[in-house]
Amino acid sequence: MPFDQKIAIAEVALYPLRAAGGVSPQMALGTMPTRPALLIRISDTDGCHGWGEVWANFPPRANTHKAHVIEDVFIPELQGMSFTDPSEVATMLRRKLTLYFLHVGQLVVFEHLLAGLDIALWDLALRKAGKTFTGFFGIDSRTVATYASSINDVDLESLIPHHASLGQRQFKLKIGFQPDGGKALLQKAASLCPGDAQLMVDCNQSWSPAQAQRLLPELESFEPVLVEEPIPASAAIDDWSAVSRATRIPLAAGENVYGVESFIALGNAGVTYLQPDVAKWGGISGALQLAENLPAGTRLWPHFMGTAVGQYAALSLTLYAGADSICELDVNPNPLRTELCGDALSIEDGNITLTHDCGLVCEPHATALAAFNR
Repeated sequence: MPFDQKIAIAEVALYPLRAAGGVSPQMALGTMPTRPALLIRISDTDGCHGWGEVWANFPPRANTHKAHVIEDVFIPELQGMSFTDPSEVATMLRRKLTLYFLHVGQLVVFEHLLAGLDIALWDLALRKAGKTFTGFFGIDSRTVATYASSINDVDLESLIPHHASLGQRQFKLKIGFQPDGGKALLQKAASLCPGDAQLMVDCNQSWSPAQAQRLLPELESFEPVLVEEPIPASAAIDDWSAVSRATRIPLAAGENVYGVESFIALGNAGVTYLQPDVAKWGGISGALQLAENLPAGTRLWPHFMGTAVGQYAALSLTLYAGADSICELDVNPNPLRTELCGDALSIEDGNITLTHDCGLVCEPHATALAAFNR
């Protein structure tokens, strides 16, 4: 969606961040020894700026690698570029750089970079217009429903009661590496939940289609809201359809899906919950396009696991998606979520209220940036 005035890019600054002392979710693909992240700050010729976040959870030094790529490849193209619609910049970069990233075998990394860039451009354009995301789109509410995500087995007894006391009523568990398919973990979690709570499960792509068709029916008695990525995101559409038919548990996917057409294909194959990650594919522009083209019977529930900056973008998208959308919130201790922007992500009655005056995301604190910029 175009803004009223043309914005000319003047400077791009990069902040590869790393926080130690947090707790990594135990995922089927591994754990994070530290919490890495990559923030991008774009300034225009009038001195206005915007912040974005590039997905960089894995591998451990993905943040520095992607920062170097932006510095070496993106910045020479971006300087002097102008736009009225943030999506114009990605369109221009795709035209100029797709063959480059194809040649070096990093087309998916290209998507991550474009996504973080798009977040920063939206933040810049909204700040320049003196508007919030919700104000720009005429959304009345600034209060976003969230669910507690990525709770480790060893932390169930502390995190579920704590986040239930904050009003959260949906809890997502990682089950892809559980030898029994997750039944014992679900049973333990259910015993800790309030009576009105709901569970979700995430397999992190770790099952084959045959395993998913065998194991998911065994979890149906727990009535999970959804099962996320029971099979690889790249699995054939026919496999997704077969898994959907094999279980009553609604399927979810999206954090490893690229392109509106791919999301639509999954929705048509029986995936109910579509979960774009704004820092990984499409940024805000791609997610808005997806929201306007959702297949019948599907919902848009944003995925996110990163810093407070990208989380704010995901929360804003959740408001755009409507009242039946809820945003993922990784509740493992992570200073990049709880300290980078102060108390911007405080939970009350299960919700987070966006408190910034203008722009898309919360402004990182200078002292936190300096502390984590390593």
